[in-house]
Amino acid sequence: MRRAVVVFLLVAFGFSWSACEIYYRVIGASLIGDRLIGLVFMGGPTLGAIAATRFVLRERISWPGPLFAFNAWLLAAIGLPFLFAACYVAISPLLPGLTHALDADSLGASILASIPVELHAVARAQMAEFGAMLPWVYLAQVVLGGLVAGLTVNAIAAFGEEWGWRGFLHRAWQSWDFWSRAAVIGVLWGLWHAPLILRGHNFPEHPQSGAAVMVLFCLLWAPIFEHVRERAGCVLAAVLMHGMMNATAGASLFVAGGNDLLRGPAGAAGCLVLVAGCAWVYFDRRSRDHGRA
Repeated sequence: MRRAVVVFLLVAFGFSWSACEIYYRVIGASLIGDRLIGLVFMGGPTLGAIAATRFVLRERISWPGPLFAFNAWLLAAIGLPFLFAACYVAISPLLPGLTHALDADSLGASILASIPVELHAVARAQMAEFGAMLPWVYLAQVVLGGLVAGLTVNAIAAFGEEWGWRGFLHRAWQSWDFWSRAAVIGVLWGLWHAPLILRGHNFPEHPQSGAAVMVLFCLLWAPIFEHVRERAGCVLAAVLMHGMMNATAGASLFVAGGNDLLRGPAGAAGCLVLVAGCAWVYFDRRSRDHGRA
């Protein structure tokens, strides 16, 4: 299995990193292209899992573990990203320079700051139609639009990652204790993002520092993903939670000020919430273990 893990990592990192470099060096950045390369990038872990399974383990390609098992934990996988978004938005003003952007004017400024200048005129016209109702309209978009996108297109994209992280590696390191497995997967998951982060993804103001923060972000999310995946009894839980996590990122626009190392899901605000999330995982697993004793 050790050789299979090495092959998985070489293919997962090699494909994603190479695709990223080819795109930025040969094709060049663009609004649509940046979104497409993100989708291509996410396919690396799946290709790594397929290569390791088929050519090293010599096994038939199949979904790693149960695909679907309906239970309350599958619903938790869908709901936790909403709770995460609500919490990091709520605590953001506790951090230096961060404020809420909950009225139409401040939210509008936050939205404009997040999109290219060439789209500002169209965005201003659309926001003017909503007037004072803009925050409620945007909230509905985050919740309803996030739910639809998170369970469909974002889940399909997240599949490319989760077959590797919570599928292949979860199986390969099943004999490890929970926290060690989650920690190593989390660090690898974070490092794998490095080329995109260094190109300005998630942390356009601080790409180099952001690459390190991204490792911390993934390290803190990993135990939550592992726990929900285990309790749900299927890899689909990780896929849906990952899709919903990405789909609800727009909630970060309800926060203004500071910088990208502080605000947003992957900034300090989000990481503080995830520390609490890891504590919840610890106590939930502890209570379950005591219940078995």
